[in-house]
Amino acid sequence: MVIYFSGTGNSRYVAQMIAKLTNDELCDSTLFTRNGSSTVFKEIGTYVFVSPVYVSAPPKAFIDFICNSEFPSQVRAYFVMTCAGGMGGSPEYCLRVAHEKGFVYLGTAQVVMPQNYIAFFKTHGEDENIRRVVQAKPVVEDIAKHILEHSTLPDPNMKAWEYLSTKMILGMYYKAFMKTKSFCTTNACVGCGHCAAVCPLGNIKLTDKRPVWGNNCTHCMACINLCPKDAIEYGNWSRGKPRYKGPME
Repeated sequence: MVIYFSGTGNSRYVAQMIAKLTNDELCDSTLFTRNGSSTVFKEIGTYVFVSPVYVSAPPKAFIDFICNSEFPSQVRAYFVMTCAGGMGGSPEYCLRVAHEKGFVYLGTAQVVMPQNYIAFFKTHGEDENIRRVVQAKPVVEDIAKHILEHSTLPDPNMKAWEYLSTKMILGMYYKAFMKTKSFCTTNACVGCGHCAAVCPLGNIKLTDKRPVWGNNCTHCMACINLCPKDAIEYGNWSRGKPRYKGPME
């Protein structure tokens, strides 16, 4: 079973590749995180958890979903993190989740993908996006090989300070920076509701055919990047930046 959390599509793409290579079932966790629910998984064996890196850790919504869902005993768990740079303290967070759930932890791997955090970073151009996606393929193939062989993923050699610094910063970042007040629409908005449909936390509602953001945001950037009219901005931070739409397997 391959379970993923994805905003703009990077982690979905990697999860789809892994599921195809391992002939596994695919589960989109946002079908549950959208309404804050969990579920019961009954498949015995190997589970692969795929998600992006948010502030050097897995998204809180994805961690909560795993922790609140039920799994069979003796699950063999792999974690795969998509990121534009490094995965920071993510391996320690994944290890702790595995221990909490009683999983047999088999490691955490990273897959470098295009930048999508348009709120505070500049997205790459098309050529760089394509290059990163192409370079990710052999990395994912190697991860799938470990999964098929039931072997442990290579040690990422995470430094102790990476987890400690992430732990100190993460709560503050969620509280201080993962805000929605800067999201706004331009006159290009046609009220199609696509932003509300793609939000993995169900945080956007349409009022008078315009999106209104709630306070439960993880800054996945799905709404702004996937808007078919490029009609959403994050204050002045996103103006003039190319939008990023994840690849399809």
